[in-house]
Parts: sequence; structure tokens; C-alpha cells
Amino acid sequence: MNNPLVHKTLVVVIWLVALYLGISKGSWLLAIAIAVLHTIEVFTKGISVGTRAGKSKLYSVIMTLVFGYAWWKFII
Repeated sequence: MNNPLVHKTLVVVIWLVALYLGISKGSWLLAIAIAVLHTIEVFTKGISVGTRAGKSKLYSVIMTLVFGYAWWKFII
């Protein structure tokens, strides 16, 4: 999963889904969706990028989740 086009497309899809959920369903469902999406991201990208950068798996998991929530904080 090292295709930049796939990653950019995934980001756009996540933004569109989050926007839809935020408008139509309310913030609590959006918060759950963000948690699920970033948990998936930990296993699809976070650990491999962290390992290549010389970081531990635990550090990579924590930073992926922390950055993810901080990134989306202003939408919620």
C-alpha cells in the first residue's frame, strides 16, 4: 500500500464521509467514525511508517491516534 494516489484518494474519502456524518448524524457518530478510521490507519500506514523512521510500534500507534484526534478536533 505504497501508492500515493491511493493514499490521497483515501484522505479525500475520509474527509467526505466525515463531512457527511458531521452534517447529517451529529458529532457523536463522527467521533466514533474517526476512532475507527484512525485505528484502521494504525495498521495500514502508521506502524510501517513509524518503523521505517526508527520508532517503536507502540510510539507509532500512540502518535497516529493522537495526531488523528488533534487533526479532526476542529471538525467535531
